[in-house]
Amino acid sequence: MAASGEKNPKEYLIKAKVYNFASLVFVLIGVLVFCVMYIKNVDGRLWEALKDPFTISIFLVPFIPAALLSLLADRADKKYRSLTNTNK
Repeated sequence: MAASGEKNPKEYLIKAKVYNFASLVFVLIGVLVFCVMYIKNVDGRLWEALKDPFTISIFLVPFIPAALLSLLADRADKKYRSLTNTNK
């Protein structure tokens, strides 16, 4: 029986897979939101939009959840690999 502070390696594997899946879902949503915002805000004025830092930050915001979930998936995968001593 494991101590209360220890976790089963399988839990980390499941977390890594769930985080990876959720990250992909958020990337798809981010691309959709990016396309909608691009059409509404830029409308053919790409060079002017790239000069404005506010516009660039608005375009990057939809991808933040995907980036965070990807980091969480990487951490859970590293913990799983360290507990099972497997290397790919």
